[in-house]
Amino acid sequence: MKLSTRSRYGLRALIYIAKNQKEDSPVSVRKIAEAEEIPLRYLERIMRILSQKNYVRAEVGAEGGYYLNISPENIRILDVVEALEGRINLVDCLHGVKCKRMPSCPTRPLWIEMTKSLKETLAKYTLADFLKEEEKIK
Repeated sequence: MKLSTRSRYGLRALIYIAKNQKEDSPVSVRKIAEAEEIPLRYLERIMRILSQKNYVRAEVGAEGGYYLNISPENIRILDVVEALEGRINLVDCLHGVKCKRMPSCPTRPLWIEMTKSLKETLAKYTLADFLKEEEKIK
């Protein structure tokens, strides 16, 4: 199992915005792309998703860019990952896909436990946690 670049880039973009936004000055997608070494067109698609999910607010125009729409303390990493990747389930049978082996599947409890563990880990972190981590690194 591997998360796509969408989640990794999306989280990096949100952290960059949180660190660099000012009340009267949004963070441009171009600046994020350059600073985080993310392809601009790909980042624009990611930012559109984050905007649709209400994590960021876009300001259009020559001086446009993005602001966080939610405080970092209230942005759970699980929610961002699921917004960008879709619902997390390690195997299809945990997400409504019927399998004829489900009633007698010996490994299904393992997949349930692993999925639960992954979601719990992602849910215990917020964007604010990573802002604090970055301060420790400096």
